[in-house]
Amino acid sequence: MRVHGAAGTMTLLSEMDDASERETRVLRLEASIDGRTVVMTEIDHRKPGVRREISYEITAAELIAVIRAHGTVVDWESRCP
Repeated sequence: MRVHGAAGTMTLLSEMDDASERETRVLRLEASIDGRTVVMTEIDHRKPGVRREISYEITAAELIAVIRAHGTVVDWESRCP
């Protein structure tokens, strides 16, 4: 069996300042360079002049285990017309 790592980036949350129309907070999920882990990064610009960036890293196997333990099973057949 051959397993390939993750690839790509997805924005989970994006907050905009209504007055200035600039992005104040972004939360994104992306694969690490080697594809073995997933990195969630939060970039926060809500305080003027301050940029805060925090990253969390988890292996794909650990992420799958968390989703299985805490997620809800979705019945796609009943959701689609």
